[in-house]
Amino acid sequence: MVMRTIASLLVAGLVLAGCGDSQNAVKIGSKNFGESNILSHMFAILAQEQGLAVDGPVEYASTQAVLEAIKRGDVDVYPDYTGTGLVMLGQNPISDGDAAMERVKTLYEPLGLSWLARLGFDNTYGIVMQADRAKELGVSTISDLVAQAPTLTLGIEDDFQRRPLDGLTPMLQRYGMQFGSTEVVKLDDRGTLYDKLLDGEIDVAEIYTTDGQIAEYGLTVLRDDLQFFPVYEAAPLVRADALSQHQALGAALQALAGKIDADLMRSLNGKVDIEGRSAASVARAALIEMQLIEGGTVSTDEPMVVAASPSMSDSDLANTALRAVRRAFTGQEIRVGTDGSPLANVASGDARIALVGADAFFDLSGAVPTRDNRFEAVAAVGQNVVHLIGRGNLQDAETIAAGPEGTDSARLGAVLINGLGLKASLVPVEAGTPEAILETLTSGGANAALIIAPLGNRTINRMIDGVAFKVLSLDAWNEGANLVRYPFLRAVRIPANTYRVQRQPIDTLGVQVVLAGMAPDTGNAVGDQGPSSVSTTISPIPDTTIKTIGEAIPGNLLVDPTLRQAAALAPELPTPPAAVNPAADVSVLNLAVVAMFIGLIWLYARPERS
Repeated sequence: MVMRTIASLLVAGLVLAGCGDSQNAVKIGSKNFGESNILSHMFAILAQEQGLAVDGPVEYASTQAVLEAIKRGDVDVYPDYTGTGLVMLGQNPISDGDAAMERVKTLYEPLGLSWLARLGFDNTYGIVMQADRAKELGVSTISDLVAQAPTLTLGIEDDFQRRPLDGLTPMLQRYGMQFGSTEVVKLDDRGTLYDKLLDGEIDVAEIYTTDGQIAEYGLTVLRDDLQFFPVYEAAPLVRADALSQHQALGAALQALAGKIDADLMRSLNGKVDIEGRSAASVARAALIEMQLIEGGTVSTDEPMVVAASPSMSDSDLANTALRAVRRAFTGQEIRVGTDGSPLANVASGDARIALVGADAFFDLSGAVPTRDNRFEAVAAVGQNVVHLIGRGNLQDAETIAAGPEGTDSARLGAVLINGLGLKASLVPVEAGTPEAILETLTSGGANAALIIAPLGNRTINRMIDGVAFKVLSLDAWNEGANLVRYPFLRAVRIPANTYRVQRQPIDTLGVQVVLAGMAPDTGNAVGDQGPSSVSTTISPIPDTTIKTIGEAIPGNLLVDPTLRQAAALAPELPTPPAAVNPAADVSVLNLAVVAMFIGLIWLYARPERS
């Protein structure tokens, strides 16, 4: 009995001790987006370095939620912004950083909350567009959008939609504009606004100016010419009683004062939001680099390369592919590498995966194209269209500008000359970009230019005028055996008005764009998946990764059947029906049951004896 009492007291003591540790811990909050996660992890790490127990960071769904949590005492500290602090208390925005800081300090002190020294950067709201789209519409400021807005779709996150003084409705009122439609996503899904912008689902997006995606995707931030958005300087917002209770907390947080500028924050955001690294690891590495904590040197792995041709590396298809690969290889840095022969880079190990047109799978040097089965398609990304741009009759062209040897335009240029019986020769343009190829045409270095690009390419749209330059028809391709000889090329039609001053549809060719990797070796080796499935060079992309890549690409396109495709892409066959002939023991049991029923029927039907 005594032993039981002692054990009970020990258990109770341990429980109370655990409760005491939890109650004495510094409770750290965060808003649910990358930047706030990074900063809150920095707060947590610096507090732990001072010997403080830490709970969190705990994410909250909105600014209102985390502000209520810190007022209730559920949170002791979280990173916030001076502009947000003003708006949340119904104050007008302030564009002067020092004045905004003094104002929030005064307003929050009666609430028992203290704003500590600013971290060193301003992260305001911004309005962005794809650079080509902004240039096409002649838009560089938000005021320039006013005339265009009724025909455009704006993408925002729901927190911006609800903000009373610096959100959607006040912005529209300040600029006197109205968008044709608005698409709203949740705050924790706001990264998808970039996906929607790059995929053309929206025309304009509301973003944070320290987002890493801005530079990564070459987006244009429209100038806030009416200075609607206030200054949003980041700083720790902390409970005054937490500072009193935890004497080391203030010093831990003050260590970050002025240490993070906008460029550094943009870089850190990119590591989380684009490269898929964890906020905790990025925060720790940054603190080590700033020499605020000890941790030795920070190792940086070589980025994984997605190889692409010069004409494709800056395209919307490359952006789609890059996002999909990053989602599949979470936590690894991924970049696009520009090279004229992407599949050769995969074979050599210089790239893990390649973004190529279907033609890249074929050796075109012989009389009949032969497929290179060392490679397999792992996902269909979209379609490129053959744009042959010139002044007049295609048969009169003597020279055609294309990319350097091995690039998609050079390869397909040779195919077109051969298939159409042209007398033209190719003029290689070393840069290989659409702009450089078209410049060769305009400068008189060639009679025509060959651009392999998605339908509606903006560079082409700026180039053609319907008189001096136009997209030439390739309707003669269907004559002869070209469709059989080059099965990876498909007849497509450019609809009327796809390009300015293009009033009629144009017949041309299309080629599917895919992500490709090494295929399993087709030799006699025996691997862990059975005969003929082991690679002796670079390993194939794993099935689970292939499926993740496919799920991240919009449209659910099937890979062109002329290509070797990964086994993971094979359709699931229906479950075969159960065998007609049952097992022997089942047959015996069935016969016994039948015999029993026959016996019962006989007993029931037999005549009664008198």
